Amino acid sequence: MKIRVSCRGEITEIQQPAGARLLDYLQGAGIPVNAACGGNGTCHKCRVKVEEGFLGVTSVDQLAFREGELKNGWRLSCQSRPKTNVSVFLPGAESVRSKPRVIPLVADLSAFENEALVLACDLGSTGVVVAIAHKGGPVLLEAHLLNKQVPYGADVMTRLHFAQTKGVEPLRKVAFDTIRSCVKALRETAPKLYDRAAEGGVFCAGNSAMASFLNGWNIETLAVSPFQPALRDAGETSIDGLSAHTLPLLAGFVGGDTVAGILAIEKRGVEEPWMLVDIGTNTEVVINNGKGELWFSSAPAGPAFEGGNINQGMRAESGAISVARYDAGKKHWDFETIGGDIPRGICGSGLIDLLAESVKGGLITPDGFVEGGRLDLVGDIALLADDVREFQLAKSATRTAADLLIQRAGVKPRRIYLAGTFAQHLRLDSVAGVGLLPEGIPAEAIGNASLEGAVLYASMSVAERATFIARLEKMRRPVELALQDDFQDAFVKNLDFKII
Repeated sequence: MKIRVSCRGEITEIQQPAGARLLDYLQGAGIPVNAACGGNGTCHKCRVKVEEGFLGVTSVDQLAFREGELKNGWRLSCQSRPKTNVSVFLPGAESVRSKPRVIPLVADLSAFENEALVLACDLGSTGVVVAIAHKGGPVLLEAHLLNKQVPYGADVMTRLHFAQTKGVEPLRKVAFDTIRSCVKALRETAPKLYDRAAEGGVFCAGNSAMASFLNGWNIETLAVSPFQPALRDAGETSIDGLSAHTLPLLAGFVGGDTVAGILAIEKRGVEEPWMLVDIGTNTEVVINNGKGELWFSSAPAGPAFEGGNINQGMRAESGAISVARYDAGKKHWDFETIGGDIPRGICGSGLIDLLAESVKGGLITPDGFVEGGRLDLVGDIALLADDVREFQLAKSATRTAADLLIQRAGVKPRRIYLAGTFAQHLRLDSVAGVGLLPEGIPAEAIGNASLEGAVLYASMSVAERATFIARLEKMRRPVELALQDDFQDAFVKNLDFKII
């Protein structure tokens, strides 16, 4: 049986015996399918359009598509089992086979050829950045690439469940491939800088799942409650002869990226109590209460902040609605899309804008009710009642984590630092409008604190790292949200869009 796949102008032909799901054939061929739910038929992201041949309509397809869309050949690849030759079109997938995007951040790279340099990596669950930096900063050159683990699930829990049945090795391999591609791009762009930076290896800041996958650690204890990594130590492995070091983990899903964020804030010399929030599929929240204690937790927000499990959600790429404003008097929406493209979907920052503006404009009630179950936006793009509910769950998990940590730490932070590239694109008035963070505390986006902290960690001596890790151990105060008696009541209370 032959399967012909058209994706972003690329044609791939797969020759396989019949019997498996179309999704399995696509993933096996390395084709970038957005299967956010891991192929369970709930996210409706792995859709394909039949161009030639036949794929039957399943009961799940009938839930995912309108009648006209089914007649036009739209199907979910996770539900389809082709039995004869078929040609399909795969829309909107961001290719994991793309080349890294290399970004120089200084005008004259040659001026740093005799300087002390380090190699650092932000090993994100969605995007990976490998950078050459001056020792202690600044970053000179970055290589960006989509994490090649994305076809195995949009969030770490889906990938952990995959690893439970298929093993860690497939995820370890594609993590290696992602870093290797970025490293190769840096070496080709600035060979002299790379040679100096790579002498100490590459230092990778990632959450607990990313560190476990990269090091090949057992993930059984991380995949089930109480969700603890097999090891919390700084790890070391090798990628084509290049030493790869992972930063130490704090507990649960609060991993090396959060440790890097703590380093980035400490570099700023902040002495007053502060809160660090890294919004994502697992949102990490940390409070330094100014009394020698670091209280922290991880909120299982799910992929909604990155457009996952949203009917027409997408990652922050060309065509994604990223900014939305509503004029209640004129009943008119104004949108901005990434790249100025035709609107193709909604990314996380756009979703927060849409909900904040809709509540303010009376289109959605403060408890999340959408009249008619659908809010039409532009073209065929709409916000569904299920999308609103999905976001409410994500934002309530984040808000509840922050509220409970403030109680446990015994102090109200003077400032909230929002880490990550996602936070840089948020309108803080929209963040307040949906009640995502505690009110009355100034918030500041600090960019990619994971990469900044990885650079700082890489710049330390062995003795300095040991001293830092020992200090963290004395300060750490983990809070497991699921075990808190007051979590459920606070979670339900925080579902509303009202500022509590």
